[in-house]
Amino acid sequence: MKKDFPSSCEHCGALVFPETKRCPQCGRFPIKLHICRVCKTVAGGKDDRCPQCRRLFEPGGDYL
Repeated sequence: MKKDFPSSCEHCGALVFPETKRCPQCGRFPIKLHICRVCKTVAGGKDDRCPQCRRLFEPGGDYL
């Protein structure tokens, strides 16, 4: 099911719409995703380590 209603940015809490690529308030991608500094793999915000190289993510950091 397509999500047609606004939600909030996971970084700053601003109102964002489904088609939003960057948050209008903080300028970040509105859904928290990790990016590994070593291999550049993108992982879910709740992951604690990179699924590719197994590097631990910094608590509260490494977000897109």
